[in-house]
Amino acid sequence: MARKKLYDEHGNQVKGKIKKPFYKKVWFWILVLIVVGVATTGGDEEIATDSADDVATESIESTQPKANVEAETTTESESTVEPVVVEEPVEEATSASADDEYQGILDDYTKKLKEAAPILVEEYNAEYPSNQNGLEGLAELSNDKISKLAELSNEGVSEMADVHFTNGSGKYEDYEAWAGKLMEVYMTEAEQITDAYMNSAQ
Repeated sequence: MARKKLYDEHGNQVKGKIKKPFYKKVWFWILVLIVVGVATTGGDEEIATDSADDVATESIESTQPKANVEAETTTESESTVEPVVVEEPVEEATSASADDEYQGILDDYTKKLKEAAPILVEEYNAEYPSNQNGLEGLAELSNDKISKLAELSNEGVSEMADVHFTNGSGKYEDYEAWAGKLMEVYMTEAEQITDAYMNSAQ
């Protein structure tokens, strides 16, 4: 078998064998495949590791704010808790106390009116014989005695108004009812002076 003649790139005959370029050899491509495989595997592991770190970091960060929010919410709820004040018994006690005060004023001024009315009737009966102005003079004298009785009644009503504004239930109806009771006493006692006037005018 004849041997092939080998020539170099310039056309000159070369003795011996011409070596293949390294990139045409099998071992080179095997090495390339290994390097690429290692690079690919290493990169994937690094990416996987980075992803795992990111997920872990996000988990920690997302958990921490929630814990802080819960802690802040708990702190706020604890700091804003206030004792419950039961007001109804206080209002009932206040109303009862006001009623006692109203009743005390009513009793006090009822007594004063009942004591004053007969005295004023006696004064009227003692003064009307000297009247020189007829019925008009008698009416004027009668009104003067009744006005003194009215002053007593107005004092009592004024004291009830003070109770209404300071210690009462805040309802005008309550004050009005008690003041009305005192006015009824005044009207009853004032009738004694009116009767005296009617008798003197006959």
